[in-house]
Amino acid sequence: MTYASASGVLHGACAAVFLVLATLVLVRGKVSRTGLYLAAASLATAAWSGTISVGGGYDRTVAAIETIRVAAWALFTAHLLGGVLAERRRVPIWTLFGPIFAFTVACLAIELPIVPELSQAWLGMGDWVLKMLLGIWGFLLLENLYRNAIPESRWHINLLCIGIGALFVFDIALYADAALFHRLSPDLFVARAPVDAITAPLIALAAARNRRWLVDIHVSRSVVFYSSTLVISGLFLLSIGIAGEILRDIGVTWGPVLEITLIFGGILLVAVLFTSGGARSRLRAFIFHNFFTYRYDYRHVWLTFIDTLSNPSFSGEQLGVRVIRAVADTVDSPAGMLWLHDRDNTAFAPVASWNVPIGAAPVGPEFAESFRGGAWIVEFAKAGEKQPIPETLTALPRAWLAVPLSHLGRLLGFILLNEPRAPIRLNWENYDLLRIVGRQVASYLAEEQAARALVEARQLHDYGQRFAFVVHDIKNLVSQLSLVLSNGERHADDPEFQKDVLETVRHSVGSMNKLLAQLRANREAGAVETLVPAVAVEEIIRAWRPRKPVDARFTTDGATERVRMSRDQLDSALRQLLDNAAEVSPEGSAIWVEVRHEADKILVDVRDCGDGMPADFIANQLFKPFRSTKSEGYGIGAYQTREIIRAARGDLLVLSEPGKGTTMRIVLPIDPGAALSSPPAKMLRVIS
Repeated sequence: MTYASASGVLHGACAAVFLVLATLVLVRGKVSRTGLYLAAASLATAAWSGTISVGGGYDRTVAAIETIRVAAWALFTAHLLGGVLAERRRVPIWTLFGPIFAFTVACLAIELPIVPELSQAWLGMGDWVLKMLLGIWGFLLLENLYRNAIPESRWHINLLCIGIGALFVFDIALYADAALFHRLSPDLFVARAPVDAITAPLIALAAARNRRWLVDIHVSRSVVFYSSTLVISGLFLLSIGIAGEILRDIGVTWGPVLEITLIFGGILLVAVLFTSGGARSRLRAFIFHNFFTYRYDYRHVWLTFIDTLSNPSFSGEQLGVRVIRAVADTVDSPAGMLWLHDRDNTAFAPVASWNVPIGAAPVGPEFAESFRGGAWIVEFAKAGEKQPIPETLTALPRAWLAVPLSHLGRLLGFILLNEPRAPIRLNWENYDLLRIVGRQVASYLAEEQAARALVEARQLHDYGQRFAFVVHDIKNLVSQLSLVLSNGERHADDPEFQKDVLETVRHSVGSMNKLLAQLRANREAGAVETLVPAVAVEEIIRAWRPRKPVDARFTTDGATERVRMSRDQLDSALRQLLDNAAEVSPEGSAIWVEVRHEADKILVDVRDCGDGMPADFIANQLFKPFRSTKSEGYGIGAYQTREIIRAARGDLLVLSEPGKGTTMRIVLPIDPGAALSSPPAKMLRVIS
């Protein structure tokens, strides 16, 4: 078989492989933008390889399609990296895609027969150098994408980076060789087809793993570990190279092609093995156990532990999941589950899990004795009759360790870890580290529980405040209904009185329903209401029924500006002030209510003829809840009224002197909306 026939067969097979890959990407349902980039790159590779298979040579058309192929893979890589950088920091998109378009346009200008006078030498050298630069740029983007990825995200992209990286590396080697020797190497040219075909399954598997193509930024791994992997990889590849040279020397016809294919196949195998979590774990355990006095680099372990534990945005995980992963990473466990109890002597229940399904039955409180006050790590393999493991835990697959979470002498719960990726012989160093991280994790969980308890306490406080307000308002309604009953014996036959009774009862029932609605803990805030205080105050005074006869005098300067406040709020606040004013005023005396406009505020004054209050009482006693000078009072009225006014962005001021009465002033900011037409000032008297 000649080189030409072999090239046709190999490139045809490569075209078929990438055509299948593109088809698989496009037919797997709704295709994302990333999937479209991948499908386009695969189709470009299939078109390039198919053109070579049919044509059998390398001309300007093949060179142009080849440029599009390299550019397509570079664009796909830039798209992945651009998505990451767009979330982490604002980077201009042209910094990623600009060089790709520049190199591509330059190559196509050389390759396409736009200028027929271009020499073959210019076509070769310029084209090869630009393609090499395009491949180098694509590899740099790919390297930056992989180097900064956390291990969890690397599982999603490692095979993808290996496959595309192999394409770029082989292209760089081919074009560098061509530029150096002024010709395309036949061996490299033919071997590129099977090498590209080998990468297709890796890319296909990566596409199957990824649904969102999400990569998170994190810190690089240990220098010692990577140095060891490089040494081992180098020795393996050296042995592959020696095997290839043996094939060449013994006179095999396709020795050079087999050698190149074998070397790149070995590179891919090394890349797959050393991006595998299990392989890395076994190598790390071997190195640390045999070459270091201490198993852990405590500075690195602690910084990684704190970064995982304290960063709320870490992969979008809640605290429960982060604490599991933080503890599991210290012993290279791939999964775990968090168990907590509400208080001492209650069952432990699973509340969070990482890489394992949650849904196990609770564990009895007697299991807490196995942790010996929070200072003992329970290793399932060493458990005996004196330290029984609950059946619920032993039934879980690959259950390995239970790490206690002790805070200030109290056991909050424990973290159940799965068996590590590589077998670990636990010693005092592992146990001490697990105890330390367990206590640190417990402090975070205790802080979260305290914060949750504080939120619940605030909710209860808010509910208690609303309940106190409701009780006070019910007291006022009871007083109003009691007054109706006391007058009923004398005026029961009076039609006007009967009509007034029905109106009073109707108003009381409506008020009680509103009070009950206020007790709903999860009530939704309704639309903000507006009203004209002058109109609303007049209506409230007309409907007001004082406990004793008084002369209520209402005046207004005609102010028609609106305020943002509901009618119910103003009704509750003003009635409270009117009732207090009537109570402290002598029977038959006057109560003045005045509404006026001042600057950008509306003032509502309620002035009585009582004895007044000293300044010390106003400052230190009047608005203190649950303190009352009345034998039947609850001490909540003044406080409630001020809170209602302040909820409407206003305030309640007290103007009083002993022996001169008291003025309670409601101050409400004017709503910037349009005002009504101004009616003339008027005065209303309500004598009861």
